[in-house]
Amino acid sequence: MSDDLKAQLKALADFSQFAFRCEDLDALLTRAAELVSEALRVDLVKVLEHRPDRQDFLLRAGVNWAPGVVGHATLADHGNSPAGYALLTGEPVVSKSVAEEDRFEIPDLLVRHGVKSMVNVIIAGEEEPFGVLEVDARQECDFDEDEIDFLHTYANVLAMAVERMRRLGTLQRGARGESVLARELGHRVRNVLGLVQALASQTGVEGRSAQEFRDAFMGRLQALSKAEGLVFEDHGDAADPRRIAEEILAPHRSSRSEKIVINGPTVRLSAQKGRMFGLALHELATNAAKYGALKGAGGHVSLEWCVDDTAKPPRLRVRWQEFG
Repeated sequence: MSDDLKAQLKALADFSQFAFRCEDLDALLTRAAELVSEALRVDLVKVLEHRPDRQDFLLRAGVNWAPGVVGHATLADHGNSPAGYALLTGEPVVSKSVAEEDRFEIPDLLVRHGVKSMVNVIIAGEEEPFGVLEVDARQECDFDEDEIDFLHTYANVLAMAVERMRRLGTLQRGARGESVLARELGHRVRNVLGLVQALASQTGVEGRSAQEFRDAFMGRLQALSKAEGLVFEDHGDAADPRRIAEEILAPHRSSRSEKIVINGPTVRLSAQKGRMFGLALHELATNAAKYGALKGAGGHVSLEWCVDDTAKPPRLRVRWQEFG
C-alpha cells in the first residue's frame, strides 16, 4: 500500500470518528477540510454550501484562507463556474492549470489566493446536494484518478454526516424538550457513524486500486443507508427483514424477480440487527454477482429465514442458497 493511499484511508477513518462525536455543523465541515488538506498535502481546501434561494455558494468552512473569507465569501452557482458545473453534473471537475482554463469563469477569490490547480466534487444529499468540496493548490498539480476517487468517496461520507446531523437537529427541535428522545437519537446517529468508521477500516485496500476500494466502500455505505432508512420508517426501533431484503437485493432482481426468491415470516428486528442483516445481504449478493449464482444467466438464489423459538433468546436463522 502506498503512503498516499495510507494517508487517504487514515483521513477517512479519522473523519468518521470525529463525525460521530461532533454536534456542531461548522466544526464538522472545518475538520473535513483540515483532513483533506493533510491527506493531499494541499494548502487551500473549502466547503461550499449551496444556497438555491440566493443562487450562490457560501464558503461555509475551509483552511488557510485569508481572514474574513470563511463564512462570508460567496461564489456563483451557474454552469460557467467550476463549483456550479460540478453541482449541475454531479461529476468531479478538475482543472490542472487555472491560468489556461477556458471552460469556466475563474472566481477572483481564487486568483487573489494564487490558486494554480483545483478539484471540485459534489457533496450529495438525500433530497438535494449540500454543496461542493473544493481542493485548491497554489502550485500546478496533476491530480490522478486515485486522488479524485478519494475525494469523491470522502465527499460522500461528509454528505452522510451532514444529512444525519441535519436530521438530528430537526428531530431535536421537534422534540420540544423531550430530552430522552433527543439523547436516543444522538446515540443512534453516533452508532451509525461509528459503523461507517468501522466499514472504512475493514474495507481492505491490499491489492485494490482506489477505484475498487471506493466501489466496495460505497456499496457497503449504500446498503447501510437503505437498512437505516427502513429502520427510521418503522419509528426507529424495529425493522422487517423482508423489507430490508427486497430493498437491498432490488438491483440484482431488476431483470427477473425469480433470480432471488425471498421467503420468510414477518419479524421485528432491533435497529442494530436490521443494519447487520442488510450489510450481510449486501456482502452475499455482491459475492454471488462476482463469483456465484448471480454471475451467469442461468443461476438463481433462494433466501429464507425462520425464527428458532427453541433457542434462548430466540434466534433468526437465515439460509442463503445458490443454484446453477
